[in-house]
Amino acid sequence: DPLFEARLPNRVSSATAVHLGFPRMAPALPSIGNVRVKVIFVDFSDAVATRTPQNVFGILSPGSEDLWRGTSYGKLNLTLDPSFGWLRMSKPSTQYGWSALTNALHRAYIQEAVNLALAAGADFSTCDAVAVMSNPDAGAISNGPTFVAGSVANGIAAGGKTLTVAITSGRDLLGWGYKWFSHEGGHMMGLADLYAYDGPQHRFVGDYSLMGLISGTAPEYLGWERWLLGWLDDDQVVAPDHGVSTIALTPIEAAGGRKLVVVPTGATTAVVVEYRRPLGLDTALVKTGLLVYAIDTSLRSGEGVIQVLPGNDADTRKVNNTLGAGQSLTASGVTVRNTGADANSATVEITRP
Repeated sequence: DPLFEARLPNRVSSATAVHLGFPRMAPALPSIGNVRVKVIFVDFSDAVATRTPQNVFGILSPGSEDLWRGTSYGKLNLTLDPSFGWLRMSKPSTQYGWSALTNALHRAYIQEAVNLALAAGADFSTCDAVAVMSNPDAGAISNGPTFVAGSVANGIAAGGKTLTVAITSGRDLLGWGYKWFSHEGGHMMGLADLYAYDGPQHRFVGDYSLMGLISGTAPEYLGWERWLLGWLDDDQVVAPDHGVSTIALTPIEAAGGRKLVVVPTGATTAVVVEYRRPLGLDTALVKTGLLVYAIDTSLRSGEGVIQVLPGNDADTRKVNNTLGAGQSLTASGVTVRNTGADANSATVEITRP
């Protein structure tokens, strides 16, 4: 298997930890085929909804379904299944511990919402996950995180079915729009956060990937993320031999062709190359060219598991980091050179010691 060395293993231990090593997180949402997410709506005695549930659902749909279909090259067919009607939670919004949310508190919140939905007649039998949409005008539910059970025993009981992943929306839905769902959905499928949990928030990948800056100029998923999710086939990934190799890459935003060069540099590390053009979600891309990044699958979400090269903590956008024709960089002894590019492909010369 020429890709054996390139398929970096997961070295993150916690069962609920999203990560970027192979294989994907065990209880993850399917990333290929027909995937169904039940959508329910909750409000609170101290934050009674004035919008309709249909209005809130319209923030998600059809934007998220279209985004998944495009970015997965048609491999993921997402269906959002709403049960319209506000369900009143038992406590005020301020009493769900959102400012210091733990896995247990999050699980209890989702379970309460699911129980209310079941009592109201909702059917969870055909869904793979649930999205609990809070009244977005409830300030105490400030953000919208993902719940990962880690095991079936810690899952959400949903009428004879156990759900191991779920997402809950917050007030930031109004800012992020449907891309919020595509970021948190990435977590449900096992992807890690690419922004930093401390220090300059976007110093690792800048504007690249929905798992970094949701509102970035080039938020299409990275090629590594697509390979892990099964959206790229193995024959679209190249792990070059030692010495000099020349490989033609097609734009990551469009289906078909070779997409990814992975050069292992250690047991959990590699230098990765893909070609970015202003297509799909990347129409605002600042500079067309080869995006080169380092990956370390021993790192956790928020720790810099992927870093766009060349690294510079002061540059939190990275919009000029792509290599145009004739440009090159060297990292971990690997030299990457763009020897020519057009609308259809870019030629990468890799020198691997």
